[in-house]
Amino acid sequence: MMQVPKNIYYTEQHLWLQKIGLYDFCVGITDFGQKEIGVIDLIELSINESLLKNGSTWGIVYGTNITFHLIAPFDCEIIEKNRDLQKHIAYINTAPYKYWFAILTAKIETASLLNFQEYRKLTQ
Repeated sequence: MMQVPKNIYYTEQHLWLQKIGLYDFCVGITDFGQKEIGVIDLIELSINESLLKNGSTWGIVYGTNITFHLIAPFDCEIIEKNRDLQKHIAYINTAPYKYWFAILTAKIETASLLNFQEYRKLTQ
């Protein structure tokens, strides 16, 4: 059974976003996304890019099934990257909602993101 927590937002590109403050979001990969990727071997986050345009790639997740591009869900800025991510890379396959990749900040309306019901429908 796929996990789809109710208290967070989602994108069609299989990212989850949890609001932390007025304009900041923790972002990670969804349970559906990690299952598509397979066993995750490596995660590369963009080193130089901090200002992102909607639709731009800000990282790559390498897995046994596919290589997955992390796509910016809106114009935003990366204000923090999870420096411990590589230490816990194997855990993303078992607890994808526990391990965030980065914190993004943007003044957006959360209505532009998917809620858990919309995301569940997308992945069925």
